[in-house]
Amino acid sequence: MVSTPSSAAEPCSAAPSYHTPVAAHIPELLAPAGGPAALRAAVNNGADAVYLGVEQLNARRGAENFTLDGLAEVTRFAHVRGARIYLTANVMILAHEMSGALDMIDRAWVQGVDAVIVQDLGLMRLLRQEMPHVRMHASTQIGTHNSATVEMLRDLGVSRVTLARETSLSEIAVLSAIPGIEVESFVHGALCISYSGQCLMSSSIGGRSANRGLCAQPCRLQYELLDEKGSTRKTPGGAHLLSPRDLAGVTELPALVRSGLSALKIEGRMKSPEYVALVTGVYREALDRAAADPDGFEVTPAQESVLAEAFSRGFSTAYLTGERGNDMMSYARPNNRGILIGRVARMEGSEAVIALDQALDGDDTIEFWTGRGRFAQKAGALRHKGRRVAVGPAGEKVALVPERAVGPGDRVFRVVNARLEQAAQRTFSETATEGTLPVDVSVRLVTGEPLTVTLTAPDGCEGSSQGPVVETARTKPVTAEEIAEHVGRLGGTAFRAASWDIELAPGAGIGFSALHRVRREAAQELEAAIVRPWNGRTLTGPVASAPRRRVKPAEVPEIVVRTDNISIARACLAAGAQRAVVPTWVIDSAEGELPRGIVPELPRVAHDIEISDLRAGAGGFDRAVVGNVGLIAATASEGRMVEAHWGMNAANPWTIGTLADLGAGFVWLSPELSGRQIGAIAESAALPFGVALYGRQETMVMEHCVLMALGECNQMCGTCGRRTGWFALRDAKGYSFPVMTDIMGRSHVFNSVPLDLTRALPELIEAGVAAVRLDFTVERFQQAQKITRLVREAVVAAVAG
Repeated sequence: MVSTPSSAAEPCSAAPSYHTPVAAHIPELLAPAGGPAALRAAVNNGADAVYLGVEQLNARRGAENFTLDGLAEVTRFAHVRGARIYLTANVMILAHEMSGALDMIDRAWVQGVDAVIVQDLGLMRLLRQEMPHVRMHASTQIGTHNSATVEMLRDLGVSRVTLARETSLSEIAVLSAIPGIEVESFVHGALCISYSGQCLMSSSIGGRSANRGLCAQPCRLQYELLDEKGSTRKTPGGAHLLSPRDLAGVTELPALVRSGLSALKIEGRMKSPEYVALVTGVYREALDRAAADPDGFEVTPAQESVLAEAFSRGFSTAYLTGERGNDMMSYARPNNRGILIGRVARMEGSEAVIALDQALDGDDTIEFWTGRGRFAQKAGALRHKGRRVAVGPAGEKVALVPERAVGPGDRVFRVVNARLEQAAQRTFSETATEGTLPVDVSVRLVTGEPLTVTLTAPDGCEGSSQGPVVETARTKPVTAEEIAEHVGRLGGTAFRAASWDIELAPGAGIGFSALHRVRREAAQELEAAIVRPWNGRTLTGPVASAPRRRVKPAEVPEIVVRTDNISIARACLAAGAQRAVVPTWVIDSAEGELPRGIVPELPRVAHDIEISDLRAGAGGFDRAVVGNVGLIAATASEGRMVEAHWGMNAANPWTIGTLADLGAGFVWLSPELSGRQIGAIAESAALPFGVALYGRQETMVMEHCVLMALGECNQMCGTCGRRTGWFALRDAKGYSFPVMTDIMGRSHVFNSVPLDLTRALPELIEAGVAAVRLDFTVERFQQAQKITRLVREAVVAAVAG
């Protein structure tokens, strides 16, 4: 780890540097902190940087989080230990929140944060305009997975982009080679099954928006898979059909280092400080070894065990290595499974005799997997060969009292390792004394000159102090060993002695109290020198000036349908719709001449390898709905009118302004907005905009195919017979969520009930909405045609008053 770099001529006088720490070939290790204990855990266990949030406007509002006024103490703690602090503002920002968001970032910057992680394109626009000195990182919530989006974000002033978890190692290498912007990738932790920023499942079910930091994790619930006839299909692996395993990229560290990316990110702001300590410690050691000897690198069994016991739903390298099938899924259970430590061998009265594969401490928490379900308990009193023991040895049998009925053959998992957690806690307790920043210690004791102690950080920062004039010892001369012992007592500071340079005159004497005082003052001087580059920041006072409205409010909204069925598109256009949005892959397979009014939709997911075919699919059309923000400029440059897709989370006028600058001529607003929020946008929208009026909203788009739960397939998605019809996921309350898998094998999940805002048409028209959209999914031909006709009549009636 390294603290803020400085010039050789004037140590610590330069502005903070944010490039890859230690050496160009070692990516930054970025760890999460949901609260102060987790912050200490991350820094003390080797994180180069820590990301955290304050009370509002961050994607983990359920975490303990930090206070805005307390960030100065947080950043000082990190900086003197060689770590950086990144503030999360990674949510969709509503119009009335933008001023507060700018003020929050302004105040946080003054208190020393090193970067701000942002999702909202409108906030990016304003930060570049009002606070260009603030370093921006693009959140994974943007879902970046192609070169065009990386380049677009760079041009918006973003310094680093966190890639979507769905990017592979080969893609990471390509994206990392793009000049002028850093690339960051997740390496460990929970996986979202949907592309981040594109999941409305939590919002649709319970009103808790993942794009607003309130995800309720419906992906971890149980579901039945129904076919088009409504029959339940057997899913052999289990019922948690949307629950992935956890990402563990530790085995891929050499490839990640070689890819040239700038940072590796550990997920877990909702996790415990113990988890942060253990996982960060493993990755710190493993990453350094992988960088030093990539060919000889192996993950040790001990490290694998620590990661599994910290928290595990089962591990997968997932998309890093191209895995998107059943091997990355945790169908059987959605929570921590720990590690298997043995099985019940037999019952002896009320006691279960367990054959142990791993040692078991009486303070450990274990979980029995029985034929009647699972239950967890503290191991409690252990008996080994008739005697009470504190620890049951591996390879032996121990007896304990289960709290519920168990039987021979039942598996036993350890879900909390008491000794491991205690060891982790010692690294982040408030009384932890070991420093983390290595310093070179120089001590000069020359007779007739002042005692001098100098501490030098790896970047050249120095802290020096002088004491009394050194005299010839009257009794016993001081030794080099005694000097090292007393000056080396750096406990309670951020530092630890890495090397020594002691210049000691023969026969010199000095009091130990003088050594202690000068050492303490030198440490204080070094700490002040390290944080000096962050001092002197002043408030900017940014203003969220409303964009100038460039368009007149529409008097009569157009009716637009969206469907995967060409026949339905034809029928709806005949029934009064002005446009029909149809995916390019449907257009490619359509037979006969297409009617006027068909608009191709370029999907949200567009990896580099797919883009040329997607753009070709929009050929011959003068208009296109573009689902991937990186493709707006290229599509517009081909002379097409670009409609920005509803998945771009446009929720404020500044985001619309950014989309306009990129080349969009129309924008579909986020489906998560209320009528009042739409009205607030209408006052200063830079583009005409539309809203969803009717239909089942798409709640997830995922790289994984839900139909794989039926059993493994050959992954020949284009010819797969399973995906020819609609399926559905039925939850425990009986609600069914339609599922469609596209030609690329990506599953799309839709809400269980259709949205219907037809009664709000007068208000929408008054707000100046330029188009209303009807999303047809499972509707039949006649039903879609009828709904279109009724909406046409309702629009006419609403306009007439």
